[in-house]
Amino acid sequence: MVYFLVICFSPDGAAQEPQRDSLDKLLNIYEHRTDTVAARVLSEIAMQYLEFDSPRSLDIAKRAERLVADVGVSPGRIRILLTLGVVYRADNKYAEASRCFERALVMARDIVAESEIAAILFQRGLIRDEQGKYDEALQDYSEAMQYGQRLQDNQLIVLGLIRLAGLYHYTKKYIRADSLYAEALNKCTDERYDYLRATVLNNYGLLCEARHQPERALLLYRNALVIERRWGRLRGVGRLYNNIGALFLNQEKFDSALVYQREALRLYEKTRYNAGLSNLLGTIAQTQNRLGRHSEAIVSARRALEYVGKNDFKPEQVLAYQVLSDAYTGLGDYKSALAMMKNAATLQDSMYSVANAQKLAELETAQKEQEIELLQSQRVQENIIRNALGLGAIALVAFAVVLVRSNRQSKRDNLRLQELNEKLFDANEELSLLTSEKDEILNIVTHGLKSQIFGVRTIAELIRIEAANLNFLALAEMSAKISTAAGQMFSSVTNLLTMNEVEQGVLLPAMKAVDISSVVERICAEFSDYAATKDIRIHDTHQDNASADDRFVALADERMFREVMENIISNALKYSPRGKNIHIRLSTYSSQLQANNVIRVEVQDEGEGISASDMKKLFGKFARLSAQPTGGEHSTGLGLSIVKKMVEAMNGKVWCESELGKGATFIVELPKASDQ
Repeated sequence: MVYFLVICFSPDGAAQEPQRDSLDKLLNIYEHRTDTVAARVLSEIAMQYLEFDSPRSLDIAKRAERLVADVGVSPGRIRILLTLGVVYRADNKYAEASRCFERALVMARDIVAESEIAAILFQRGLIRDEQGKYDEALQDYSEAMQYGQRLQDNQLIVLGLIRLAGLYHYTKKYIRADSLYAEALNKCTDERYDYLRATVLNNYGLLCEARHQPERALLLYRNALVIERRWGRLRGVGRLYNNIGALFLNQEKFDSALVYQREALRLYEKTRYNAGLSNLLGTIAQTQNRLGRHSEAIVSARRALEYVGKNDFKPEQVLAYQVLSDAYTGLGDYKSALAMMKNAATLQDSMYSVANAQKLAELETAQKEQEIELLQSQRVQENIIRNALGLGAIALVAFAVVLVRSNRQSKRDNLRLQELNEKLFDANEELSLLTSEKDEILNIVTHGLKSQIFGVRTIAELIRIEAANLNFLALAEMSAKISTAAGQMFSSVTNLLTMNEVEQGVLLPAMKAVDISSVVERICAEFSDYAATKDIRIHDTHQDNASADDRFVALADERMFREVMENIISNALKYSPRGKNIHIRLSTYSSQLQANNVIRVEVQDEGEGISASDMKKLFGKFARLSAQPTGGEHSTGLGLSIVKKMVEAMNGKVWCESELGKGATFIVELPKASDQ
């Protein structure tokens, strides 16, 4: 487990004040000691203090780090440095936190402390995430999750799912984010992971708000509140009150929003959560603006800027200035409103949006109109009246002409309009489908290939270290891992390219007589080593019972048929538990048109089987099924989709027969080649 990510509280839900008293007593015992044991205890105390008093937590963490400054590199020293970075990050001191994490990461990689490396990567990813550096954050989370899976650390895996879901949320890939949050919740059913479950529920609620599901979001927030209250985490309760307040603000329930926001403010101030106060005060000011309390909103936004100044967190500054601009606009002070909006636009730099440009233009226009109104109000009114009369006369004549013409062809135009609307609807549907597929392909490339590439880079670094020590056994193992990762990347790229060729009509079958039995025999031999690693036996039944007269020659494209069988047999191995069997059978049968005109290939496994719901999407593109590979193997979700398209291109059929819990049988039928 990664200790620093867990802030422990008494399981009986005791109040925080007794907990702080206990920490204070423990602190009195260790704060004057100078040994490494004291440093580790102080580090733990600093993490606990984060929930009560951020400035005090930082002082304690700094003292712990000073105590081990001259100690050699060790997991203990790395964790203490990591704790200091976590405390800095919690107070939005990103530059200081980043320096701590980089130092700790160098030390952890030097001694190959995998658990600590994963923890550091997560924390560095959080900083990059909150700064909007999503690509770099994704790299950190992906690499950290690889360590979590290798260490079989459920906490690391869940944290990785949370952060990856957050990235997909921010980049508006909501469906992918939803599935990751659901997966994270399934891994947090044990009460030991309540602290993680509360975080998942909170973030899941934010996603539901973005997807315009306020009722579901509110239910998730309230479920998270139950957990946070039971464990006595005041800051967690405050964060949820803040989110509920923001939800009610979006629903225009302003009075209810302000009640929750003020309660969150009380808890933040009580726990001295300065990093959260800037955002909270900004949202309170938004609510006050919507209630017409513009003077109160200015006070709240100015307070938000005071806390932002301490933390130098630009997104919160942008919010505060935008709220101030709205408040001054509400009071009719366009000059001040324009100044505040310019401050917000300057801070946004590269994030400068068209919406802000439009808002600035509106405010500038409003200010100019106010000045003109003071100097020339009478003249402006006369011009408006005169222009309106002239335009009105012209409009009446134009309207009469248009009315006569439109009556003559209204029926034809209505039909044409209906036809265009139908075409537009069809085009939008097709565009939506293509956009969805494009996003899924990008997800596969970024999430799949990047994680494998980073795995290769990590192993290459380890090889460099082991080569210096001439550890040949370790080098051999790492080389095997690189080969596996490269094979997975090659498989992903090959599947994507093959799917594109099939859909574009570039990949056409070269039909000829193909000896099915010999192709199947060669594929079984090639997969024998893979099967042996899982203690699985492949039974090529037709070879055991074949006679000299048995001929299984199909009219097919040999390369396509080979790829079809490789996909099906590979899947059977992936989803079969250790020690099971795979049976391959070949046969011919007659149709009403001619005798022995179809060759059938069956591949039967003894795996988990396929549910009825999964069966409906089995051969779909990017299918994500509930069954998981039994050995952690790689899958792109494209294999069976390619199988179906290739078999149909060869004038054949493919389907699956399965019952959950009783394995699956994939069946391919191809036309038999004539004797001639």
